[in-house]
Amino acid sequence: MLENQDSIKIIFWRRAFSTWIDLVFIYCIGFIAHLLIMQWIFFDPFIEFAVCWIIYYTVCYRFFDGRTLAKAITGLQLVSLKNEKITQRQIVIREVVSKFIFLLLIPSLVINRLHFYLKYQVWTTLAALVIIVLTMLVLLFIFKRPWWELASSTKIIKNRERHRLIHLASFLAISGIFVLTICIKISYCSNDRNHFWTRSIPEYPVNAETKKYADFIKTHSADPVEYVFGLFEKYDLVVLDERLHPEVTQYELISKIVGDPRFAVKVGNLYTELISQTYQDSLTHYLNTAFPNEDTLNKATAWLETNTDGLWPLWGNTNLFDFLKFVNNINTHSADSLKINWYCTDISVDWVKMTASKYQDLPRKEKRDKIMADRITSIYRDKAAKNENRNKGLVIMNWMHGYGLIRDRHGVKTGHYFNDRYTTAILMDSLPGKVCNVIINRGPLGLYTTCFGPAQHGKWDKAFDIAGNPDAGFDFENSPFGNDYFDDFLWNSSSELKYKDVFTGFIFYKPLEQHIQKDGFPYMLYHFKDTLLRRSSCISESYKEGIKEYISSYNGKTGSRDIPYALYYNLILNVGLSVIIAVTLLLCLLTYITTIKRYE
Repeated sequence: MLENQDSIKIIFWRRAFSTWIDLVFIYCIGFIAHLLIMQWIFFDPFIEFAVCWIIYYTVCYRFFDGRTLAKAITGLQLVSLKNEKITQRQIVIREVVSKFIFLLLIPSLVINRLHFYLKYQVWTTLAALVIIVLTMLVLLFIFKRPWWELASSTKIIKNRERHRLIHLASFLAISGIFVLTICIKISYCSNDRNHFWTRSIPEYPVNAETKKYADFIKTHSADPVEYVFGLFEKYDLVVLDERLHPEVTQYELISKIVGDPRFAVKVGNLYTELISQTYQDSLTHYLNTAFPNEDTLNKATAWLETNTDGLWPLWGNTNLFDFLKFVNNINTHSADSLKINWYCTDISVDWVKMTASKYQDLPRKEKRDKIMADRITSIYRDKAAKNENRNKGLVIMNWMHGYGLIRDRHGVKTGHYFNDRYTTAILMDSLPGKVCNVIINRGPLGLYTTCFGPAQHGKWDKAFDIAGNPDAGFDFENSPFGNDYFDDFLWNSSSELKYKDVFTGFIFYKPLEQHIQKDGFPYMLYHFKDTLLRRSSCISESYKEGIKEYISSYNGKTGSRDIPYALYYNLILNVGLSVIIAVTLLLCLLTYITTIKRYE
């Protein structure tokens, strides 16, 4: 017997739990389908979730008399407002149009565009989410029912009919899929323990697509050093887009480029995001000074690194220390005409006179990028005006500072906010045809992006793995890599912006599991602790407390460790979701037992 229940309060928690079970079940089905399908071709997991959503609700409501598997367990049923069996039209309006399209698809696309095209991505995304939630709550408050029920003329009621077989079959189906999903996730994690920190699990499979990419790598790539010098034949400024700042193997590559005799002869100039313009004279003096011994050199290098950063009171990365010494060694053994000119571009800062108010007034965001770009442009144009033989330069920028100028299909600058925000894009706009940019292979950058996995869901890493992980460099134009959608910026599910639109080329140098982060160097805190604490207080008291803890734990040695590119991704998508699925399964079991007892 069906009992009409108009009050949403009576069955609210039962409905919420039923919806939760259905969503977890749909995720598990989508996850299993994803593993099977991507053995042949890769689909975005969101697309597979969407397809599973539509098929699941449509089939269940159509053939199980208004019940899903979860509703069968919780004793709920979907009917028309007249307590009649729902029609196919009502199912489509409720689940496909109202829920999927208007509740999931359109908001996700809107949030994606807001995040990707507006300047204040986090705030605009949160604002969009708040507006969506508030709109739903207002409609619920006014009409006392969800808007998708209003649109489809349906409602949820308690089902008093006893269907033990349906209850049992539903519970077994849910339990089986849940257990299978947990087992798969656990097996992946246990089998790939060595890659748990660096590779998103499960890894992208070997299929026809990855083999095609691997064939391109084998036949169309060059040694990274040769590739960069090939770019210098066509461009005056080559921008290398770094990995995480502390990663050291990328500076092995940079040292190979700068240490090549052709660099001193044909290029001669190095521009870096690191080191404040205030300390240009100090840097130049250091680079051209022959120190009497290694200890004196280490002290001078430590002073330069600890005092010259534009934003932070201490820059403790080992790679900069080693690279400074490397360039010093080149210059002190070279003729004056072959010495390398290293130009610092970061914002001007005087740490000696720094206060909290002055620190808050330091240029940030696009102002900082404009300052760095103007600095490089000014030096380049000055060299060109003087007809200097060496007016080319290697520019080292990090992450978004290396994003290039976005143009339309006619080569005209678009209104994309990248174009007025980041250093390399501003450079390309100021010096048309003179600048190119190359991204070095990397994992996700930053805490929040690591939750979204590697480039192209790991397809690029798998292709290089198939090819034998060779060091390689190539242009994005006319490559399958360049035609992939640009996903380096948190997320971008749009196909309209591709990697070839943002970067000129790509360099692969060592796979993710060989990337190393190093911190510390000789004499880093030598007679510097009190100064560091004073500088830290200019940022905030909490930052100062963190520095105090760092100082107390510092043992004077260099710390080296693997970079946990995939740690958060694996913890959330594998460990975390396995726990959620297991808890949901336990609650399903309790609900099933309670329902069976009520029917006895």
